[in-house]
This record gives sequence, C-alpha cells and structure tokens, in this order.
Amino acid sequence: MVRGFDRTLLVCSESCEAVKKCLTSAGCIVTKVSDGGRAVYKIRRGIFDAVVLVSTGKEMDLVETILTVRDIRPSIQMIVIIDPASTERNSIAASVIAQAIPKVPVFTLAEFQTHLASIDGEEEQPKKTR
Repeated sequence: MVRGFDRTLLVCSESCEAVKKCLTSAGCIVTKVSDGGRAVYKIRRGIFDAVVLVSTGKEMDLVETILTVRDIRPSIQMIVIIDPASTERNSIAASVIAQAIPKVPVFTLAEFQTHLASIDGEEEQPKKTR
C-alpha cells in the first residue's frame, strides 16, 4: 500500500479507469465520485487520505473543488491528473492551479504512476540499524 493514499477519493466526471486501476494496483482503496459537489459531500462525511482529481464536472470547477476540499480538510493530500494529449489546455490548467493552489501537484497519468512507484519504493527500503 502506498503511504498517504490508503483511502483515496477519485474525482472524475469522465471515464478514468486507467487512473482507478493505477491506484488499486498500488493497493489503494478507491471511492470514485463524478463531480466536485459529490467530492465535497464525501470529504465532509468520510475519511480519506488523498484526493485525486481528474475532472470535476460542470457544477464546480477544478480550482473551486480544490479550495473547498482544502477548507474542509487542510492537511489532505491532493493531486491533479491531466490529459497529456491536450497540451495547450493542460499548460493553462497547470498555470492556473500553480498560481491559485501552489502546493497541489499536477501530473500526467504516466507521471502519477512514477510518483506512486517512487513513494512505494521508499517504503520498501529497509531501515538502517546501528
């Protein structure tokens, strides 16, 4: 299991089976919701270690969803997954997110998989004893 992602809320208004598979393969327990409003509802009523946002639907935009979740659970880890095929849109989204919420990382799915593997690899290394 990947530290910090044990119980993960996946926010995705579109198909995101690849992201869900990535998380479940890493041992995460994934709860999927289809929009930002449902994400806020779940965060208020559930216990989650992380939120992975792919798309948030039309009710709440991505930044609004992130800020609302952060207001409810300031210490929760959040990550945004972007589509590598949509380069221009992604650079705008990444720029807006970086300015509005600088501590929320933005990854492509491939980068996120590498990130999860690096976290998982840190846990598997034996601790040195004296």
